[in-house]
Amino acid sequence: MRLEILMSAAFFFGGSCLTGYALRRFLKLKQEGFLFSIVTGAMFWWALMEVILVPMTMALASFTGFTVLYTALLLVCMAAGCFCRKEILEDIRQAAASVRAYMTLGHLMALALIFWQLYFIHHHMYLEWDDTYYVNLANEAVQSDRIYWIYPETGSIVDFDKRYVLSLWPIFYAWMSKLTGVLPTVMAHTIFPWLIIPLAGMVYELIGRRLFPGDRQLQGMFLAMAALLHLFMSGEHTAGITFLSLTPWVGKGVLAGVLIPVLFYWILCTAEKEQRGLWVMLGITCLGGCLLSSMGIMLIPLFVGTAVCLVSIHKRSPGYLLRGAAACLPCVLLGIYYIYLSH
Repeated sequence: MRLEILMSAAFFFGGSCLTGYALRRFLKLKQEGFLFSIVTGAMFWWALMEVILVPMTMALASFTGFTVLYTALLLVCMAAGCFCRKEILEDIRQAAASVRAYMTLGHLMALALIFWQLYFIHHHMYLEWDDTYYVNLANEAVQSDRIYWIYPETGSIVDFDKRYVLSLWPIFYAWMSKLTGVLPTVMAHTIFPWLIIPLAGMVYELIGRRLFPGDRQLQGMFLAMAALLHLFMSGEHTAGITFLSLTPWVGKGVLAGVLIPVLFYWILCTAEKEQRGLWVMLGITCLGGCLLSSMGIMLIPLFVGTAVCLVSIHKRSPGYLLRGAAACLPCVLLGIYYIYLSH
């Protein structure tokens, strides 16, 4: 299983990194390093899946057809990233030159906490009762070659459950399972923590760099505090801050532990510099969040709208508010479509 974990991590982080470099060049975003590219690419992967998955689900398309189409598009994006050799080499040189500056005591403590988090979930796994629905949804997709035709708890062919049909996050690890040959249950419970928990750490590192520019000590302390909060600051298994340590394969947990912090990061970036590419990334992240949980369709516009409204008042910029509202448009459209499906 160690080999499968390494292969899945190499594909996910390597592929999202190449995709992020291609997207950075297209959006004319400045050099921000490997972590920025990985997070940017992962958000694009999820947004692209949402764009493809919703219409294919409604059209009763096969899971194999979805896998072929989605994989082909991602391979094109990764191939485009291979042409960004200049940016990649520049980031390698900068990382090699500043490796000592990155290894502060806070960063070392954060790494120790993250590895403990991974060790804990690998050896003391908590099985969420929702797995009978969500993980079985992924199992049914792989076994029956149908995206959402079969009710995962009973095996009967039924109409779509309107609560989940727009946010089929289990199809993401069903897709990973199809590519690697690992069973979806094993992919979710054993491999996915090694993808989602490090990704969350990368997001908090980026936030720390934005909050404390030029102070590596404070950045390391911020990252260590974020890891500490996820480990010890909640006793409720359904609390957002605990999901990352207990069930990082659950969409609500990824929404709380990864995606909303990414939204916060983009808002920090746009508040500092209103660059078109940053606004596009905010919109892409909003769309990607809709894949994770139907809760995200409502929660994301609420979070982004409140934050953007406060920043626009501080900046006295109505244009900032309008651009923030435009970034939330994918969630609004999906919310309207959900109302249409439900009535």
